[in-house]
Amino acid sequence: MIAAIERTVELEAAPEGVWKALTDANELASWFGDSAELDPCLGGEGWFGWASFGRAAVRIEVFEPERRLVWRWAREANTPLDQARSTVVEWILTPRPDGGTTLKLEESGFEREQDREENVGGWKQELGHLEDHLARA
Repeated sequence: MIAAIERTVELEAAPEGVWKALTDANELASWFGDSAELDPCLGGEGWFGWASFGRAAVRIEVFEPERRLVWRWAREANTPLDQARSTVVEWILTPRPDGGTTLKLEESGFEREQDREENVGGWKQELGHLEDHLARA
């Protein structure tokens, strides 16, 4: 079994702002890839787009506003989710006493170590973009 990727970041933004950045397509497109379309609800589908990669299909599997979000997304670009290898990304938002948010990310279900390694670096970069995005909000 290939280990999950786990990251925790301390954000100055309140949980509602972090939640919006994770679920609103316009917000996602400003920090996670170049474009996005997402129906923010349980079972909602969409895609995340990168000019250098293409579109990754996504479906929301757990939707607990401002607390927990889980999505499954395709590993292959421009491929329907049910026809692609996929992984699961879980986000847990915990409010902090100072008004900020502790955000935990876990991505699991990798079939190949190469896929995991690609995403280790990817998440480091994307979470940095999320911090920058929230600082500007």
